[in-house]
Amino acid sequence: MDYLVVFLLGLVLGSFYNVLIYRLPRNVSLLFPSSRCPRCGKGIRWYDNVPLLSYLLLRGRCRHCGGRISLQYPLVELASGLLALYSYHSWGAGADGLVLYLFFSSLLVLSLIDLRFFIIPDVITLPGLVAGLVASFFREGITPPQSFLGAGAGFLIPLLIYLYYVKFRKMEGLGFGDVKLLAFIGSVTGLYGVFTSLFLGSLLGLLFALPSILRSRNVQFVIPFGPFLSLGCFLGVVFRDRILSLLGFA
Repeated sequence: MDYLVVFLLGLVLGSFYNVLIYRLPRNVSLLFPSSRCPRCGKGIRWYDNVPLLSYLLLRGRCRHCGGRISLQYPLVELASGLLALYSYHSWGAGADGLVLYLFFSSLLVLSLIDLRFFIIPDVITLPGLVAGLVASFFREGITPPQSFLGAGAGFLIPLLIYLYYVKFRKMEGLGFGDVKLLAFIGSVTGLYGVFTSLFLGSLLGLLFALPSILRSRNVQFVIPFGPFLSLGCFLGVVFRDRILSLLGFA
């Protein structure tokens, strides 16, 4: 029963994450107006806004105009539910489980915004950075020194990369939003999370861009890096024991 409650709570929060993904980059209030169809502008009633279930009952279409509802909505809700289950199963209902669920949820929201708009909102990363540092005093999985060191390294290492590209290459090799994102990641996961984000994120980003590089024969390309940093961090945390074992640290 507790797993069911956690999953349902994750679905409900996933519905809120969809609001963040849609409204934050458009500078629209999170409270007003109420949810409505982006095509016909008709308000969405509560019974058409039940996570997952309403999408299935409406067969993915608006009740009023018949316009197709983006598949993003049920997928984000489902991802949030599964993240809640994984966090509860892996770290329990204490501070670690709650912090890591909210952390991964933030990365999910940031990634989808960055994918579409090429921006990483400070309204998530900066409060998240502060929250990660404060939460380290109450968690078991990380100590305050590890959190502050991770945040510092997460800011300084990519900042040096950013400054190098801007000063010597006259281009942004890494966006400043990514710098703040890595500081946020470091505050929650420490040095380990920063390095796995950079290494795995760079590898995943390169694999993603490889077809374009081969077609154009040009190594200069632009991709939203936030989703790959976030995925690299997630994979690093999920497979932490295996990665450390392969590296000879466990």
